[in-house]
Amino acid sequence: MDWQRYKTLCDRPDVMSRRMLEETACLVPAALRPPLRAAMEQTPLPKPSDHKGGEQTDMFEVVLHEFVDGILTAVEAAEARGDTTTQGRSLGGFVAAWRELKERGV
Repeated sequence: MDWQRYKTLCDRPDVMSRRMLEETACLVPAALRPPLRAAMEQTPLPKPSDHKGGEQTDMFEVVLHEFVDGILTAVEAAEARGDTTTQGRSLGGFVAAWRELKERGV
């Protein structure tokens, strides 16, 4: 896959990284974890031949329509509590990503 096509796909709200899905799974109630894990069991988008990122940079097309409300609520609550990612980063980008997925309804 060429870089332009890859970047275009990765910019869609229904395409998320393995890291985003893994970190989100740590923030949500147990009942919401299986669909996030199932998303990561799919084949990731093919990367351009000169892509240097490892497995954590895998990108997946996600279909989580029926779960997005619960996921967004849990991520917003985690941000409000001051929780961070496992790497100590803010959850602001996570809230924005899940909100965009919900709002665009893809």
